[in-house]
Amino acid sequence: MATDRDKIWYRCGMLLAIGLLTPFLGLSQQQTTSDATQDPGAAPTAGQTPDAAPPRDQQQPNSAGTTQGLFVRALNSAGPLVGENGPLQWGWISVRSASFLAYFSEVSLTNPGVQPQNESFNVNASELSASVVVDRAFRRTHLTLQYTPSLAISNGNVYSNALNQTAGLDTSFQLNPRWSLQVTDRFSYVGSQRTFAGLPFNTDYTTGISAQQNFLSGPGSILYNRASASFSYLWSPRTTVSFAPSFGYQYSTGAVNSAANVSGFSEGGNITFSHLLSTSKTLGFTYTGDYANYTHSSVSAGPQSNALMQDFLVTYSQQFNASMWIHLGLGLTSTTGNVGGIGLGMNAGITKNFNRSALAAFYSRGHQFNGFVTSSASDNVGLTHTINWSPRLSTSTSAAYIRTPGALPSTQSAWFATEQLNFGLTRRLSLSGGFSYLHQLGDGVFVLNSKRRFATVGITWSAQQPTRN
Repeated sequence: MATDRDKIWYRCGMLLAIGLLTPFLGLSQQQTTSDATQDPGAAPTAGQTPDAAPPRDQQQPNSAGTTQGLFVRALNSAGPLVGENGPLQWGWISVRSASFLAYFSEVSLTNPGVQPQNESFNVNASELSASVVVDRAFRRTHLTLQYTPSLAISNGNVYSNALNQTAGLDTSFQLNPRWSLQVTDRFSYVGSQRTFAGLPFNTDYTTGISAQQNFLSGPGSILYNRASASFSYLWSPRTTVSFAPSFGYQYSTGAVNSAANVSGFSEGGNITFSHLLSTSKTLGFTYTGDYANYTHSSVSAGPQSNALMQDFLVTYSQQFNASMWIHLGLGLTSTTGNVGGIGLGMNAGITKNFNRSALAAFYSRGHQFNGFVTSSASDNVGLTHTINWSPRLSTSTSAAYIRTPGALPSTQSAWFATEQLNFGLTRRLSLSGGFSYLHQLGDGVFVLNSKRRFATVGITWSAQQPTRN
């Protein structure tokens, strides 16, 4: 086990080292260049479509058929990293947010085994989290490092295995007026007994894009890292072509028995074509292919053979007015391996801003990271309705469903529903509360069959005043 963990951290360290060295190489090159070009961290041009979906490599892969622009997205978000640095800033480094959250939960699970037994228990805990950003713009290069650690506390004890961490590294270059390059690395580690208390998907209402969040309870722990280098070519003022080679690594342990483990190393990339039909309409296509090599200790759960995963979608996006977006994608998804076959690939979403509320809905089918290592395509559907009752008070009602057919030993699925409330105390300080319900059917090894009801209450400090939809 120690040897496996050493290999994991070594590989992740190499990925981060490559990304950290890249901006300095770019800085040495730009000192001999005098071309005046657009800062790649600025707003996207006509060739860098503003309706770009979150890249596969940012925090968790999305189903194919979503284009990507060369600008930095906030971790766990569908929108770009923007806003104020705030008063907690020291040179390149700034603390963007900090929060304290208390959980009160009731869990009912079915233990794996020949004779399953129902077991119910209460889990009360607290969580401290923060968001730290390192951001520096050079003349032709932009370096951004994001880090969001969170620490769980229960009965006065701090659990080291519950130190969840997410990090993102983005280094972007404007090579010339037509060519752009962005090197991206996304790393996350989730310890045991994780409870998700946010909305099941995050939406950027200025672009109409939604990014799914991982709300599954389990496995015992999971480590994920993905790195890519995205080359974007501005073919014409309306047309952009990009290709992005990438590789990733996943490792997870059993939900009950930590000796059970599965890992996957993948290599591949995607190709994207995007054409602006008008200022409000975009047509394109995207292809994503990954070959994954799996190792595992379980003969009943997890991928049992290597697999080639492919997704191809034709996409269409339209902004009807300043408050409404639709995104459509249709094509094929294919898996070659122990769970093989060709099926329908799809990605559809709609967002609508009303006077004092906002609505977002999406459906996708493709290969995604869903909280456990699998080579199967997943179906995902979600809905969120947010109401701004006053300048200080807002509520969000959301529900989501995920289903992975063909995952061994059987189909896995999960329902998640939540009601969230937020009250602004000051410009930067707010109170939050909510009630959530999660019902999932797992494989009994990495994801357990369980039902979870939990309430949360917390306080959040943010450098940027929350925006109202």
